[in-house]
Amino acid sequence: MSQIFRSILLTRPINASKRIKGELLAINNQLDICISPLIEIQYPTYDFLQQEYSGYVFTSENAILSLLSKGVNLGRVNVYCVGNQTRKLAINAGYNVIQTFNRVEEMVFGLEKSEFTDKLFYFRGEHVSQDLKLVLGKKGIEVEELIVYNQRECSLAKEALTLLSEKPCLIPMYSARTARLFSNEVKEIPPTGHLIFCMSENIKQGIALDWETRVASDGFNPKVLAQHSQMNFHNGM
Repeated sequence: MSQIFRSILLTRPINASKRIKGELLAINNQLDICISPLIEIQYPTYDFLQQEYSGYVFTSENAILSLLSKGVNLGRVNVYCVGNQTRKLAINAGYNVIQTFNRVEEMVFGLEKSEFTDKLFYFRGEHVSQDLKLVLGKKGIEVEELIVYNQRECSLAKEALTLLSEKPCLIPMYSARTARLFSNEVKEIPPTGHLIFCMSENIKQGIALDWETRVASDGFNPKVLAQHSQMNFHNGM
């Protein structure tokens, strides 16, 4: 019996969505993939005076890309990353990656468990899923921070709305903010056949729809996304 696949709607910023689309097609070139970003990344003007820190925190590849676009050279500094793509960019930028976590929640737990007490610097976006300065501060870890990228809201493209109205789709969700934006955009569309696949439980909380929603338990990479695009795949619910 032939396998039936959902179409895949990618709502991440354009560069990340293009990269993920390429990785998905390398796994299965028959996948139907639509890109419609709900966020546009912008780099504001900022000043950064480098001082001595025990480590730097990057929870998004966009923070590293912003520093590189501004010509900020940190040198061979110790960094903590969230996400494999962030790790790759950090290594390419010449940073010394101490540890990489799959989710922000795992980073908080990992630093607390290691009894880390030194000072960190966090390069962040205007909107974040967790206030690391506040959360880590409560655990005795001092954090300074600087906003190095903004996330401008975008509407779903007509092509994406048409796709959601006509075909069952897999919609990967990488942030709580995007989950909220998506919910507002599609609340009039029937849920039939759609699957919202969230990177974490925190992101799932941003969904305000009566659509089937799962939280990843077996990773959140293109291979896992391709598996969950199968109509009868239920692992990791």
